[in-house]
Amino acid sequence: MTRVRLSFASLAEIRDCHGLAVVTLTDDLREKAICVICDKTMKYQIALRKAGVGTNARLLPEVLVSMLGDVADLRGYEVYIYNLVDGEYKTIVQHKQTLAGYPIRLSDAILLSLVAGMDIFIEKSLFDSQGMPFHAASDRLSIPINTLSTSALKVELEKAVEFENYRLASQIQEELKKRK
Repeated sequence: MTRVRLSFASLAEIRDCHGLAVVTLTDDLREKAICVICDKTMKYQIALRKAGVGTNARLLPEVLVSMLGDVADLRGYEVYIYNLVDGEYKTIVQHKQTLAGYPIRLSDAILLSLVAGMDIFIEKSLFDSQGMPFHAASDRLSIPINTLSTSALKVELEKAVEFENYRLASQIQEELKKRK
């Protein structure tokens, strides 16, 4: 099992998408990245941590991490992304020694990583297939269509047909067929 460590790189709102955002995670060399779509609530929570707001110590995730830290060594845990199924990265919080795993949404795991200082790892073969070149100065992101939810794909299919982008429409239809 070969893994790649990921680090939080950025959070960007997606225009015209009702508060959705993209979290970018990069490898240590900042050469490749994966992009994760998160909802409005998670966007707000992650933005709070990145802004360094002084009241964070009283927020629920920070309080829970402090409480758990009193009874367990949280440095013994890490986030592990091991698969992609129907547009969702399969992710667990895993104990480093026992390998006991606890399933979690990747966006929640990113927040937990920021609050508890946990490392995030991704299976290398998954990173090789899903990772995109990372350009820190760019204002555009590439997101593989297989990381979008089925409902998001249907919306994008309608847009592709509306704008007569039949190549993209065909690719989206193929991804939707794979999921059936």
